[in-house]
Amino acid sequence: MTIKRQLLNFGGRSVDFRVGAEALHDFSRVLRGTVGMPVRALVISGATVEDDVLERVRREVIDAGFDLTVWRAPVSDEAMTPASLTAALAAIAQAGITADDVIVGLGDVAATSLTCYAARLWCGGTPAVLVPTCLEGMVTAATEALPLAVPGCDTRVGRRPEPAMVFCDLSLLDGPADPAGTVPMLGAALADSKRSWERLKAQAPRLGKGDPAAILDVLCIAQTARRAVVASANPSARHGLLYGVTTARALDAALRAQGREVSWWHLLAEGMRFEARLATEAGKLPVDEVFDQDDCLEDLGVAELAFTLDADSFIEAIERENARWANRLFFALPKAFGTIRLTKVDDEVLRRHAEAYLASRAELAG
Repeated sequence: MTIKRQLLNFGGRSVDFRVGAEALHDFSRVLRGTVGMPVRALVISGATVEDDVLERVRREVIDAGFDLTVWRAPVSDEAMTPASLTAALAAIAQAGITADDVIVGLGDVAATSLTCYAARLWCGGTPAVLVPTCLEGMVTAATEALPLAVPGCDTRVGRRPEPAMVFCDLSLLDGPADPAGTVPMLGAALADSKRSWERLKAQAPRLGKGDPAAILDVLCIAQTARRAVVASANPSARHGLLYGVTTARALDAALRAQGREVSWWHLLAEGMRFEARLATEAGKLPVDEVFDQDDCLEDLGVAELAFTLDADSFIEAIERENARWANRLFFALPKAFGTIRLTKVDDEVLRRHAEAYLASRAELAG
């Protein structure tokens, strides 16, 4: 069994990222090294984690020498609320966890995100070890957490996660790769370098089919790229993970107004498709690479989204949703391989590309 390890440095802290097939067989040994002396551990388990997976993790934690408590988080739709965070903190207190113990987050993105929030608050910071069970969590857990669902605040209440370790067992994944994970992988590869982008393009057909070797390769690319963006000294470069997000937020609002709910990964893919076209003028991205990105998304099983929307409504939605987050309208656009920067787009360029993009989507809708 081979486990790949990456030490992701973020200035004053680091994340030990480990990934491999059947990696959980080595979890007890690795977990023991996260603290000076194993005493107590709390596992925050996602509501949908299968009993056999939870039992495997439970045995590994006990074998590492910890006195273990397990707490089941609410279902995903309810996990990231202030009430759930309060309940998690109460469970930590009841388990007697101190800053010298460890909190393990097991499950989907909601479960690992909740773990990061609770661990960061407890005793001013308690080691958190994340075991994501979905591809999206494996891609994002070290660098991004879901926001808290505070009424009236949309998705604006959040913070970067600070886990001590992310431990990914690829045997927990089954079937074709989940687009919720592969779409962020694509953005990360483009943010990293031409070499990473070429590797992703080559792996895309196998990645879309859920090939473990391809997932392992691109997961490691994504961690390096996402760490570089988050830890960049350039303020503009630190927004690289927003590639496609500005448009995705606008589409989400506009389509919800029509009574449609679309998965976030699909909206993000559409955001990347549209913003890549903006980048051919505003960022000088080669047109051939725009088509390559489209091909990659198709290989990953992400079809173009069919809908009807007029240009005025689309641009208004972009401006309105952006205003919730910033005082100026910028898009995080790829200027070249490994370079995604905040870029201002002329009104005429934005409208021209919006009209062409929306016409193509209306044609798909028939």
